[in-house]
Amino acid sequence: MILNNIFLYPDLVEFNDRNEDLSIVRNQTRHICNYLARNLQKLKFPVSGFNKICVIGMTNPKGTYLNSSSALSVGVIFDMNECRKIERKDLGDYYSNLLKTGLNNCAKNYKLPIEEMFLWLEELKKNNYKNEWIFKERTFKKYNIKCKLQCAIDLDRFTLSLVVFQKDEEVFNEIILETIPDEIVYHHRFKDIEMIGFVITVTTRFEDKPLFQLHLRSLLK
Repeated sequence: MILNNIFLYPDLVEFNDRNEDLSIVRNQTRHICNYLARNLQKLKFPVSGFNKICVIGMTNPKGTYLNSSSALSVGVIFDMNECRKIERKDLGDYYSNLLKTGLNNCAKNYKLPIEEMFLWLEELKKNNYKNEWIFKERTFKKYNIKCKLQCAIDLDRFTLSLVVFQKDEEVFNEIILETIPDEIVYHHRFKDIEMIGFVITVTTRFEDKPLFQLHLRSLLK
């Protein structure tokens, strides 16, 4: 198997009576875990018996174990009340340290790309935990148009922006999708950039209706 995803969240059973807090914390960790996951997918690191790691916050952590969902799970000490009191500016470091603790514990018994993952966490920290990337680029030479779909995730939200250049000059840059920072919610909402007639069209994965359309006449000079 190839290790391709990382998750960090409070224990779903222990904290089931605090659903709102649980959801907030799960969403807030995704901008860091997504950054690790995208780098892991490029690394293609081989592992045995699992393809993802779940670092689970608990009052009394358990050791590492494999479950039936091809996940290597590990508990880390976590206090929901303490977490919810942490200032926003410090949450990136807080969640990153929980991940480091869990990954270090996993690495005691399983071969993992621990050095690479810690390096990525440091890279993200140096960038003030800004997780941004270009999802897709398309050039339409007939119209001297270049389009990009740019993604960004922070503690609160995921955004998708369409950026359009004409002869290297930016002529359009707007957010066309905003959701909670959860891949399950936003992943299927966009797929590609196509030129349909004179309309720049952002397509979706499973629906015939496009996510967004922009007519060239509003751009061309």
